[in-house]
Amino acid sequence: MIAAAVTLLLAGVLCTVIPPLAPREPVAYPRLLASVFTTVAHHRVAAPTLAICAASFAVFSMFWTSLTYLLTAPPFSFSVSQVGLLGLAGLAGALAARRTGALHDRGWSVPATGLALTLLVLSLAAAWAGRNSIVALVVVVIALDIATQSILVLGQTRLFALPGAARSRLNTAFVVSNFLGGALGSAIAGPLWSASGWAAIITASLAITLAGLTVWTLTRRRLAHTTPTPDHPADAPAPVP
Repeated sequence: MIAAAVTLLLAGVLCTVIPPLAPREPVAYPRLLASVFTTVAHHRVAAPTLAICAASFAVFSMFWTSLTYLLTAPPFSFSVSQVGLLGLAGLAGALAARRTGALHDRGWSVPATGLALTLLVLSLAAAWAGRNSIVALVVVVIALDIATQSILVLGQTRLFALPGAARSRLNTAFVVSNFLGGALGSAIAGPLWSASGWAAIITASLAITLAGLTVWTLTRRRLAHTTPTPDHPADAPAPVP
């Protein structure tokens, strides 16, 4: 109820502070949806960025879904409320990563993404090693959230820095691909846990993260070249239907 009230309040505020936009020529909805794919295809940086972000969000969702299974089982046997409190540690990680976008402004977007993917791998390895320690898992949660949030912030910043008037289409692709990855991670968490418990979760999470790291390795030169910085101008604007 509080969130709904704040949203309603913000809607009124935005109506007053957002400047009027010039009317645009109407576009048929199917054509508008198709333009999302053409916009992504036009920018060389978009597809690998979306893949990396979707992979990290899949791991994020799988980890948090399966963490409930781990903590409600022995030796922890936590209640649902106790498990929920662990989200406060995740909040600390998210707050720590909120300034990550500044790395993009300094031209460090691509190497910072690689470091965040490496941190994600290390945090997953630590999640396996510290699976019987709540203190270790709290540290893992903070590190994993810093890594994931950093990847997402850098990816979104890199997409929004691309030239042209198609930012809303890139944002559509970003959100949809992330939630497809997140839905996949959550969906396979249950079957993996039933098959082999925490070991299966960590193995699958590492495999997905390493796939994202492989995409980064293979495309990092392209990402560096197309990321708009003073030394590396971005590619041409995408045509808008």
